[in-house]
Amino acid sequence: MKAMVVNSYGGPDAFEVADVAKPNIQSGQVLVKVAASSVNTVDTMIRELGEALPFSPVTPAILGMDFAGTVEAVADDVTDFQVGDEVYGCAGGLGALQGSLAEYMPADQRLIAHKPSNLSMKEAAALPLVAITAYEA
Repeated sequence: MKAMVVNSYGGPDAFEVADVAKPNIQSGQVLVKVAASSVNTVDTMIRELGEALPFSPVTPAILGMDFAGTVEAVADDVTDFQVGDEVYGCAGGLGALQGSLAEYMPADQRLIAHKPSNLSMKEAAALPLVAITAYEA
């Protein structure tokens, strides 16, 4: 699959398009075919500061927290989502979690929700982290 990969942390040239293995899912996860992703301030901070931040992934890394897409596979213990469900969430790009700047991403079922039918994929992908921030403010 294609992904935007950071091989070393630094400025805007840190990203490159790469072919990487399609991820496998683990217990409690779904595999999402990503339709849209957004880039947040924390993504740019990770890209620039890398290991200086305690939550930065080890390189090569796929960043991106927010996404919207369609469930392609579910782990045996997942009951709230099915193949074909449209979902969105803030579920990757930190620590050991693969991010959303890829064609596919594994997502913890606790970090996603069914996408409202009145939102486009792009609109849904733009919401998660900013909505969480606004709610907490």
